Amino acid sequence: MAFRRKVMIVTATLLYGGVERLVVNTAKWLLWRGNYYPVVLNLTGKGHFESEIKKHGIEYCSINQENLRRNVIKNFKEVRSIIQHYHPDLIHTHQFASDFYGGLASLGLNMPVISHIHNPRMESSSRKAIRYLLSRWVISAFIAVVDEKAEELKRFVPATKDRFYVLYNAIDPESLQLPAGYSRSSYRYRFSIPENALVVGACGRLTWEKGYDLLVKAFQMILQCVPECYLLIVGDGPERSKLEELAGALGVADRVIFAGYRADVSAVMSTFDVFVISSYTESFGLVALEAMWAGLPVVMTNRVSSKDVLSSASLIVSPSAPSLAEGIMYLLANPEARKKLAAKGKALVETQFTMRTYVEKLEAIYDMVLEGKV
Repeated sequence: MAFRRKVMIVTATLLYGGVERLVVNTAKWLLWRGNYYPVVLNLTGKGHFESEIKKHGIEYCSINQENLRRNVIKNFKEVRSIIQHYHPDLIHTHQFASDFYGGLASLGLNMPVISHIHNPRMESSSRKAIRYLLSRWVISAFIAVVDEKAEELKRFVPATKDRFYVLYNAIDPESLQLPAGYSRSSYRYRFSIPENALVVGACGRLTWEKGYDLLVKAFQMILQCVPECYLLIVGDGPERSKLEELAGALGVADRVIFAGYRADVSAVMSTFDVFVISSYTESFGLVALEAMWAGLPVVMTNRVSSKDVLSSASLIVSPSAPSLAEGIMYLLANPEARKKLAAKGKALVETQFTMRTYVEKLEAIYDMVLEGKV
């Protein structure tokens, strides 16, 4: 197969997460379509998805630097050396660290850089300054996952306003197929969940912004009204021990299951009755689309930026334990409402949020940037 152009996709990690899953799916689909040849640069070398990258024959490289704040000059030189070796036609970065190293290392090499904005939060003044400089003078174009994120950066760096594209996230249904011989009851048995129980589920990194503390508190309220209920949380992260302590303090530890990282997340997810996104802040999590594609009714907080494009197929609540509990209990008590909401979600994803249409739009953006139309 003759590829027309080469793109280097830069990510800080390939740990389990929505951004990382999008990187993998993007590279897979670019390779299959044959218009752009993808090379994935994983700066830290960390990642659950590394084996999947290699399984699909995607070219892969790394500087294997666990802490990207150390040895900045050395890291910069190594990234620049890799870029010069592969000599891509363009560089596509994801998240701040990738913007920093990918952007600066490309200076003078006549390679446009496209920065993919997932969540442009900038806590420190130094990060704000770096983001401003990169956005103003280094990065050629930006892709935002929702309009809100595009507007945030435009306000911060007005000079970027004519260099923005909005491209909603998407999923690859092929990668979410249930394993051969799958049985819902057998998967529930693995977690000691009775077949007739109602299961509230969530998936993602156990970090503060995901609001899992709200979900655990809400679950305590739910359990008082729905005693046959379980909470199953898939994922790992720095907040896990705090969440386990919280479940113990609230007296619900025997009904809250922390499954940790799972390679078979789609199978585990299919055991849920209601899927919850309890985030304090989030841009456009892939997990919402994955849950909808799996046929699950979704409850999400109004702090999720993608709520505007997903509201027709999800139940939107405020980010508080009582509101989460109320929304979840409404669906648990109404099987028909669950069924209708799930059907809407499945149809929405199938028609608007799959990788096939996503990569077609992405390649069009690549083309426009390379042709100097931005």
